[in-house]
Amino acid sequence: MAIEKVFAMSASANDIYAALQRDISSASAHEGDVFEVLQWDRDRRIELRVAIGGVPGILTYTIEEGPEQTEVAASFEPHGWRWILFNVATLGMRRNSIEMVLVQGLANLKAEVEDDETAVTEEEVIE
Repeated sequence: MAIEKVFAMSASANDIYAALQRDISSASAHEGDVFEVLQWDRDRRIELRVAIGGVPGILTYTIEEGPEQTEVAASFEPHGWRWILFNVATLGMRRNSIEMVLVQGLANLKAEVEDDETAVTEEEVIE
């Protein structure tokens, strides 16, 4: 069962896709170890094999441009015995932490593509 979160963003599908592509490209040194790109569908979809919190699965970003805003969905489909074990041991609460990771990722993407001045920049973190 996939876990999905959706954000509306004031940016074009092309700008959002480019931001995702930049993020993935900047992490390319870790490709194969930390993640694997499974599918690139220009301006519509990016699919990755990742592990979130030790749980392996498929992370998919789907981009749908509308007349005023673009919707970006991040969904994670967990796989394997770890997911089953974590769900049983935590009575399903493990899902919440994965939801938080998806929301944080979408919030960071939104801040990047909308040039949100309230977002924390690298310079602010260093100071």
